[in-house]
Amino acid sequence: MPKQTLCVIGGGAAGFFAAIHAAQTMQNRPVPGKVVLLEGSTRFLQKVRISGGGRCNVTHHDFNIRSFVTNYPRGQKEVLSAMHQFQASDLVQWFKQAGVSLKVEADGRMFPVTDDSETIIDCLMKQAKLLGVQLDKSFAAMSVVKKSDVFVIQDRKGQVLEADKVLLATGSSPDGYKIAKQLGHTITPLAPSLFSFKIEHLLLHDMQGTSFPNAQVVLCVGDKNQEVFKQQAPVLITHWGVSGPGILKISAWAARVMQEYQYKGILTVNWVGQKTEIIQAYLDKKKRSHPNVNIGNLIVEGVTKKFWQRILHIENIQTSLSIGQISKKKLTRLAFALTKTVLQVEGKNRFKDEFVECGGVDLREIDMKTMQSKCVPGLFFAGEIMDVDGITGGFNLQHAWTSGWVAGQNMVSLLPLC
Repeated sequence: MPKQTLCVIGGGAAGFFAAIHAAQTMQNRPVPGKVVLLEGSTRFLQKVRISGGGRCNVTHHDFNIRSFVTNYPRGQKEVLSAMHQFQASDLVQWFKQAGVSLKVEADGRMFPVTDDSETIIDCLMKQAKLLGVQLDKSFAAMSVVKKSDVFVIQDRKGQVLEADKVLLATGSSPDGYKIAKQLGHTITPLAPSLFSFKIEHLLLHDMQGTSFPNAQVVLCVGDKNQEVFKQQAPVLITHWGVSGPGILKISAWAARVMQEYQYKGILTVNWVGQKTEIIQAYLDKKKRSHPNVNIGNLIVEGVTKKFWQRILHIENIQTSLSIGQISKKKLTRLAFALTKTVLQVEGKNRFKDEFVECGGVDLREIDMKTMQSKCVPGLFFAGEIMDVDGITGGFNLQHAWTSGWVAGQNMVSLLPLC
């Protein structure tokens, strides 16, 4: 067999994992040739570096594949076959064998025990170099053309590289979408995913940093608020509105609808995660059993004292009053304020730890068992360039690892034996 050149375009998580496993498979078969990884920016693995606030949320500790894939608003059925080949538990084992231990946090997110994304980056760089992957971060691919059985890749400077197989792992880069279209692929409509909400409301003023671990949120979007999305997960007040896992997750599910309606909608927040009648009963019981308790000092599970007192202020209830002095009608209003606050969403802010694009190469044009193009033999895809995106929590990186592993293996496995 003549020497094969396998080219991976894109130096992120998917690209590195694909290059590593293509090189490993070449050695195992063995197949003569080389793996080249091209990156057009100044640094490899930049999104890995900032993931999880610089700690790198590597994956999620849910090793039930059927359950795991329900965290993908787009692509959950299509990624099943790939996840059966390489899932989160396989990734944990792979990093362990490479000398990196991962830990699980209470919400299921997994991080390196060092709490440092550089641990993951160093591991991937080391593995790629050990396997002889040629790393080039000065080649910004702008064009890929297939001539006979060879791919001709050209960069911004006019440099040309030829390859027998090509993998596009360019994330949400416009250049990657352009190349995919150039090769005959369809790009589904693009929209930001995983964003926080811009909201102006007195309740939120000077409350940035306040979190609500038990929150429930309902988002209604559309001319008649006909599109409804629900989540139960922590919510965080920010300088500009609200964020946190509950908001980020709901933004992922509502990504395309929110874009259609200019990122406006009605958000109803249950700050305490309890039914209104339960909170009502709690307040009524306190009024009967401890009528002299200062209303401003009342402990309400799930909210801070400062936030509780802000609610009292908005409801025109003096914090110095005892709960026995508060009418049942006003206590009912407080119960509703804790469980059914209605906020007007006026816009979005991108989540800096994990930006994700909704949309990409149409999955109907990809063999999801191999990640090979159905339009162009020898062309493969991995990562965010595909129309697959997950909610926050390590799911997007797991798709990158999984699709990279499958694509890297098959770039070599689908080569002729002689």
